[in-house]
Amino acid sequence: MMAHELWLIKGGTKTNITPMIGTLTWRSNMAELGDELNFSIAFNDTNYFPVNPCDIGDMVVLLNNGKEITRAIIVDEVKSGTAPIAYIGFDYAFYLNKSTAVYQFKKLSADACIKKLAKDFNIPIGKITSIPKPISQIYNDKKVSDIIKDILETAEKSLGVKYLMEMRQGKLYIEKRSNVVVTGTFQLYEGGTKYDNHSAIMNPSKRRSIVDMANTIQVVGNNDKVVLTKSDNKMVEKYGRITKVVNLDQNEKKSAKQIAENELKQFSKIIEENEVELMGDDNFRAGRLFKLEEPVTGIKGTFLIKDVLHTISKGIHTMKPSFEVK
Repeated sequence: MMAHELWLIKGGTKTNITPMIGTLTWRSNMAELGDELNFSIAFNDTNYFPVNPCDIGDMVVLLNNGKEITRAIIVDEVKSGTAPIAYIGFDYAFYLNKSTAVYQFKKLSADACIKKLAKDFNIPIGKITSIPKPISQIYNDKKVSDIIKDILETAEKSLGVKYLMEMRQGKLYIEKRSNVVVTGTFQLYEGGTKYDNHSAIMNPSKRRSIVDMANTIQVVGNNDKVVLTKSDNKMVEKYGRITKVVNLDQNEKKSAKQIAENELKQFSKIIEENEVELMGDDNFRAGRLFKLEEPVTGIKGTFLIKDVLHTISKGIHTMKPSFEVK
């Protein structure tokens, strides 16, 4: 019996549908808020085959030895002849990704803004850390998830702190990114020896690029005048000047220097992206950090997990994370 189980929740009824499903995948991505879960239900029209219990709007919960990994609402169903019925589910952040809204914030702290958005859209809050950056902004017909991302980006530029945003057990968590470093382990069978993921690295690849580099930051005020220009002279000399413009609210002029320094720290570097295949570990989620060392490609360091696809097929859990230098 595999450790991972998929349960269907219909009102007060819980059904273990694990025996009915084929391949199961779930993924998270830095560019998106929330997890996506895909699975298929075998289809057979004989009298002895159990009736497919799944429908649009139902909730499914993925467990591993009783511990919840993610929960999702089924939003998409595809039937094609006698092929397995394919389902796509998204966690509660789906509603933030699909809903647009109008909001006006006046000097409200970033965390208070996000708490209000979550409350208005009935998204349960697990924990939202204090983010002491006042937000004064009008959002007109913007996706709620994009409003949250913009608030966090504004805070990150000003405070120089990176935040991790994710859903856990149906609740929204936002915390400082540096607090979440995962270590990868796997078992070949339930109850077996735990191995370090580094002992089974498959298909490593490494890409280095300056396409997304910016080594000069121009901070522009509300009147479109340049408030400050700051450069990383060593990187300009080596790779040529690549400029990024950052808009600044009038009441933030005092922090223009800090914002420019924070932006240079993030963008004035060679972008390194790495991909590997590993045995699966449920703790691997986009936005978390992982220490990786792979001798063939020379991948070494603590990396940001940009995205990760988990797959369970024939009882074997594997994953494909992609990393970038944090």
